[in-house]
Amino acid sequence: MFAVVVEESGQAEQVRGSRDHVEANVVPQVRNAPGIVSATFTTDEGGRTLNLFLFQTEDAAQMAVEWIRGAPRPPFMRLETVELREVLAHF
Repeated sequence: MFAVVVEESGQAEQVRGSRDHVEANVVPQVRNAPGIVSATFTTDEGGRTLNLFLFQTEDAAQMAVEWIRGAPRPPFMRLETVELREVLAHF
């Protein structure tokens, strides 16, 4: 199993207020990603996000990395990092 870890940042109020956008637009796209096992979207008080996506295979995770890097974002969001990692354990 492989994980894609995504960090983004933006204007705190807008990031915290984007829950409806994430649920209506982002979640359905991620749910349909090949090989997806799970996804978790988080944010903090400063407008930073940390999102974790688990995939069955490295190929599926790599495809997600490429898609995430090129995906459109709201103007208030900046992509900071995208990392592909091997999962050591999951429950």
